[in-house]
Amino acid sequence: MCLLVPIVLLAMSLHVATLPTNNKTEHAFVVDSLDIAPVWSGHPVNFVLLTKLPYQFIAYYDEIRQMTIAQRNLNERIWTINKLPVITNWDSHNYIAMAIDDDGYMHLSGNMHVVPLKYFRTAQPLNASTFVEIDRMVGTDENSTTYPIFLRGPENEFIFTYRSGMSGNGNQIYNIYDLKTKTWARLLDKPFTDGEGKRNAYFDGPTKGPDGYFHLAWVWRESPDASTNHDLSYARSRDLVSWETGAGKPLILPITLETCEIVDPVPQKGGIINGNTKVGFDEQER
Repeated sequence: MCLLVPIVLLAMSLHVATLPTNNKTEHAFVVDSLDIAPVWSGHPVNFVLLTKLPYQFIAYYDEIRQMTIAQRNLNERIWTINKLPVITNWDSHNYIAMAIDDDGYMHLSGNMHVVPLKYFRTAQPLNASTFVEIDRMVGTDENSTTYPIFLRGPENEFIFTYRSGMSGNGNQIYNIYDLKTKTWARLLDKPFTDGEGKRNAYFDGPTKGPDGYFHLAWVWRESPDASTNHDLSYARSRDLVSWETGAGKPLILPITLETCEIVDPVPQKGGIINGNTKVGFDEQER
């Protein structure tokens, strides 16, 4: 059975109500909506929305699960649609990651769950109709990939990270992009973590905090069985290259279960779930 729902862009407005106790409660109201296209709803999978003046872009899977990029001028309500030669299967791991580099070129990766790296880049800045598939980034550790993430480094470097391997046996890889040559290279000369052929790490982050550090938390998993998650762990870095514990003790890469900082030694079958590990900061920047 094919399940379809429309993808709708909502414009939100915040209304602040003052209560008798002088506490403020924010309420969001929809002030406008814009239909884009029907999309597959047979299983959840994350899409991505980017705005780079004067354009807006959405990457999603359409009603036949084909990877699609929609683009519009913010002053218009009509979308230009570009279909990429990728059909996703019934797998919620296969989300789409998309980002724009400092020269305006768009980068996209997705539909990956323990499969070869899928990577697209536009031939023209801010033109989603010019996406071209690139058959490699660096060329090694790209045959079994999952969890693509684009992020920015401490000096606004354009960085890409992903898992190489599989659940219970995987390493985390970081690449950095050269704007002049339009090529990728390893940010780290070794994987960030090494499961030693026995396990892999599931991450939240890196997240840049108000203290200038990139913060990273993760759990380890021994097999594809989620009940084998264990040991909430943590590391931080100012440059995404040199890492340390929360107390400032240097960590040698790749980080292993034996060398990492364990924040909470949750045992296997202790109920800890990958994806529910979160890093955040309060008003005191803690």
